[in-house]
Amino acid sequence: MSYDALVIDEGAIAIIDTAMIEPSWFGEFGLPENTAGLRRSVVGNIVYLLSEKADVNDGLLVVNTGPEGIFAAAAMPQARFERVLRVALRKFDRNIALPVQWQPYHDGARLSVYGEPAGKRSKVRIYFDQSAGDGRDLYAYAVTDGPRTLSQVTPDGALYDRAIENLEAAALAETQPSPDVGSFGILLSEPLGRQISGAATLQEWLDRKLNPHQLSFVEKSHDQPVRLRGAAGTGKTQAMAIKCIKDLLADLQDGNRKTFAFLTHSSALAHDVIRGMFSALDPSDKWRTAKTVDGQPKLWVGTLYELAEERLSYAQKGLRPLSLDGQEGREYQKILIEDSIKKVMDDARIVLDVLAHEPEFLEVLSAPERRAALVDDLMNEFAGVLDAENIRKGTSDAERYLSGPREAWQMDLKTKAQREVVLEIHDAYRALLKHERLLSMDQMTADFGRYLTTHEWEQLREKLGFDVIFVDEYHYFSRNEAMTLQGIFHPRARKSGKWPLLMAYDLKQSTSDAALGGGVERFRNPGVGVSAMIDLKENYRSTPQITKLLQDLDASFPAMDLEGEYDTHIAPSEQAIGPIPILKVYARDQELLDAVFEEACADARKIGGRKVAVLCLNDYLFERYLNASRISGKYVSLTTREDLKGVQYARGRCIFSMPEYVAGLQFDAVYLLHIDQSDLADEMLSQGARRRYVNRVYLGASRAQTKLMMSASLERGGQSEILEGPRQAGSLQQIDIGIR
Repeated sequence: MSYDALVIDEGAIAIIDTAMIEPSWFGEFGLPENTAGLRRSVVGNIVYLLSEKADVNDGLLVVNTGPEGIFAAAAMPQARFERVLRVALRKFDRNIALPVQWQPYHDGARLSVYGEPAGKRSKVRIYFDQSAGDGRDLYAYAVTDGPRTLSQVTPDGALYDRAIENLEAAALAETQPSPDVGSFGILLSEPLGRQISGAATLQEWLDRKLNPHQLSFVEKSHDQPVRLRGAAGTGKTQAMAIKCIKDLLADLQDGNRKTFAFLTHSSALAHDVIRGMFSALDPSDKWRTAKTVDGQPKLWVGTLYELAEERLSYAQKGLRPLSLDGQEGREYQKILIEDSIKKVMDDARIVLDVLAHEPEFLEVLSAPERRAALVDDLMNEFAGVLDAENIRKGTSDAERYLSGPREAWQMDLKTKAQREVVLEIHDAYRALLKHERLLSMDQMTADFGRYLTTHEWEQLREKLGFDVIFVDEYHYFSRNEAMTLQGIFHPRARKSGKWPLLMAYDLKQSTSDAALGGGVERFRNPGVGVSAMIDLKENYRSTPQITKLLQDLDASFPAMDLEGEYDTHIAPSEQAIGPIPILKVYARDQELLDAVFEEACADARKIGGRKVAVLCLNDYLFERYLNASRISGKYVSLTTREDLKGVQYARGRCIFSMPEYVAGLQFDAVYLLHIDQSDLADEMLSQGARRRYVNRVYLGASRAQTKLMMSASLERGGQSEILEGPRQAGSLQQIDIGIR
């Protein structure tokens, strides 16, 4: 049967947003019997999915589901529906941002976004009226195969009116059983963050679940900055979420004047994990709905880039950031840097003059096999130095850059000529951004920092500034990003001299050197005064065997003082004993790939695919394997951190990704692909590149709770030298597969 429309009230949207939905659901929009919190009614050939607390005054999402509606001829109706739900969440909660790669286009109250992932080569656009009726509702009214101006796509007002007219009847109607459609095509599940942290409430955590170090952090007053340091699995994010909700609810009872911000580097972590944690801690949803006595939202959740985009209104100016997700933005940045290198290498002056006496550096710039490491080094040089200090070719700052001293963590540029070439690449990179009307993450941060010194913001910060700021993943924040934090505080913080900035970090989980710009002084003094440090010392994720491997791997990090920040601080495990991690060495790449996915899929069928991750350490091989037909259908891929929601669709398939895309998640079993010596064999590889490689291995291994399996291939030099320490110490067992 074909229905004309689907109507979902504001409360039901949040419930359905966490559901796993199959294509079969888009016929009947059915619900399993006794579905908690939701009921289904059909009036006038329109389906209503309403929450238990539905009220006629609540905001509604109305979706045109007719023959020319949102899901017409859709191969991936669930992908379109997820985007409709995200736009609806944005409508009813302004703290939620729309991903830049959806390319949202606004014209007054009208909005359109791409309806399916760009990787599917789809050009379908979905059209919305964000001010339907009296402005309270969202109406998803049409799709087109390719972009059109919003004025060309007219909504069917009669359908919307009919949906609203029948609402009262639907609300009063007895719950109707869904048609007998087998599995219904929908599985309501807990939010990802709730699954990660458990379903315990705030009071349960405070009464019995927090350890003494976590509790000392949660009970800290708002009289100074606090940095929460801990290795993977020590519960940094959980402690941050608990303190945020505890302090917010306490302020509601004590004057209700403070506003809170919870910032992360990853949009997906903010919206798919943190918000789920908040829901578990505060089932009353006060964290989401509460406002101050001045009418401002109590809590803002998202990335610093989302906050900057919101304050600077880039969309209305026709400008686009590379992304609003830090990790994803860095991936786009790599593509532009690679194009810039090619442009500079086509310049005869650079090759024949500037690099005339630099044969080794010329080889680094020219060799395809060295390109990935070079791009990583350049990206960190841009973020930590050139963009951080606003250095431009031809300026006096550039002259100081060409001849000044360099720090140990920076790109290894021994001569003035090498630094001059880097400035040329940076200049070409900036020109590419300008030509595409794009803003890099670093440029947007610089713009935001300048905006925070304007007269406009000076007047607005009374209304929009924050009293308490939580920053998770602080180890990913560049110096410029960290410097903006002071500017977004409410004037009350400046007057009181108290800056409650609460930061959680572990430098060894960062696959970027952006955080090292200017040294690590900003961890102790993040621009708002000297911070108190709390170390978390218990590991609640990994078994003692995996924790021992991480401790032994810790010795592989290149020697760096960094004022104690790189000292070993991996906590002992509080988990039950498990198997010793295993390294399997295969003769050929193909044998490795087949064997690992066969074993991972067997685990996925036993314990569930969302609990099993195959993580590739090499960018090039990851891209190649994604297109390999021999493993097609065996995995759900996460290729950006925005894909985190895809974890729930794994079922009997494993997750296939890279360590940086699953930061913040944990799995029962983790398979690390290709910890090969060839990735470190280049004698010209910088110390920074070596350190970031070990960081990536550490980050991937630390996602494992019970089982950790590593693999290497003789085709790529065999096992990496960084595994020699764990192997000698007995925390890693090596098995040679099919090697004579």
